[in-house]
Amino acid sequence: MTLEEINKRINKDITKMDLPQSIRAIIVYLKMYHPNEIEENLYKKIIFKSNHSLSFPKSEVNYVNFIDLQNGVEVEVTLNFLSIFGSSSPLPTHYSEMVLSSFDSDKILYDFLNLFNHHLQKFIYPIWEKHRYYVQYKQDLSDRFSKYILSFLGLYTNTENSLLNFSKLIPFLGILMMKNKSSSTLETILKHYLNHENIEIIQCIKEKYIIPSFQNSLLGFNNSSLGQDFLIGEYVISRNNKFRIVLKDVDYEDLLKYSILGEKSKELDELIFFCIRDLFSYELVLNIKKENKKKFILSNNNNYLGINLWLGNSSVDEDILVIKKEKYEN
Repeated sequence: MTLEEINKRINKDITKMDLPQSIRAIIVYLKMYHPNEIEENLYKKIIFKSNHSLSFPKSEVNYVNFIDLQNGVEVEVTLNFLSIFGSSSPLPTHYSEMVLSSFDSDKILYDFLNLFNHHLQKFIYPIWEKHRYYVQYKQDLSDRFSKYILSFLGLYTNTENSLLNFSKLIPFLGILMMKNKSSSTLETILKHYLNHENIEIIQCIKEKYIIPSFQNSLLGFNNSSLGQDFLIGEYVISRNNKFRIVLKDVDYEDLLKYSILGEKSKELDELIFFCIRDLFSYELVLNIKKENKKKFILSNNNNYLGINLWLGNSSVDEDILVIKKEKYEN
């Protein structure tokens, strides 16, 4: 696309756009000619000028002109507001009339005053952008505001070594900062992070806990009270510290991803620990519909017995239990 085509295309609808919208569109076009430059450097290639006319302005931006200079393509943006001459000038009309005369002759005064207009109008877009996170946001969370948000979670410098995609967790910043979280809260976070809507969390799952030797009842050595601290046996059954995550209607490929051989298993462990700091155990159940199953092919290297393989004719829905034997660690 040539510069003439760009100028014609952007000026066709320039009166319908405000200044921030115009700047965003200009940066997109500048990216075509400076593909290796970041947005901050592209913004420096914009030259602001003011409209010399004394007529009532129809829009914030009067005209946009892409020009080819020695340093590459730059853009002249003529504005209708916040200038020291023109219809929005705070100075007496006499000064604006002097600029009108200069514009029709040598343009010396017009260009000189535009130096001040440029440095004044250059602040408008950064000020507008400062309080709009959706404009600053970068996918790798390298923007300034994302770093501030991650700092609230203590993750300003700990994101590179993590398996988590923190861009998916930013919408839940307020919830993640809370000490106690309900099962419905965790369920909502998992649905968003895993892109899986059909998730259920079952609480109070039965689990066996081995009694440490130093807590055993020793008759004749330690005093024990029946009903308080006297235990018979080597283990106890409790429902206080374990829950179950059920992923319903998963795809066949998910069986391997969430197994001990897949990359999603460790990522899910880290996600659960990040959301719930208390020492809870959990187990994962993958529910697959019979129509999503695939037949076993002997030459297929991606089939693993006990994970995604069934011998014989399997015509029913299956629940695959992935047991987490140990509590997850940071």
